[in-house]
Amino acid sequence: MQKTFATQAELLISASIINHPTLCSLDDTEALLEWSKIESLLSSIYASKTGRPSYPLLTLFRRLLLGVWYRLSDVQLAQCLYQDLLFRKFCHLELGGDVPEASTIGRFRTRLVEHNLLSRLS
Repeated sequence: MQKTFATQAELLISASIINHPTLCSLDDTEALLEWSKIESLLSSIYASKTGRPSYPLLTLFRRLLLGVWYRLSDVQLAQCLYQDLLFRKFCHLELGGDVPEASTIGRFRTRLVEHNLLSRLS
């Protein structure tokens, strides 16, 4: 299920900046992918009912895609997510919200491999 990028833009930047064409450059790419199918494949990764809740699986997967597309290490990508509105928008991360750290995406990638999903999703 795809969620829209929403934030309290007026607190930090104007709504016109959030809707600037530059921040829509990944929208066409996003429209090509069948997110509901990807989400159903990912649903088996974190099946535990206990423990701290993880980031949404699609957010982690989107982050993984950005790293591949832009040839960024996990550390570089974490830094970009703190700074880049385009990346935050694509990953559906709020402006003032937390950003998945490099170790989080590393563990997510490991889980994809353990569940034989990395090759199916790439």
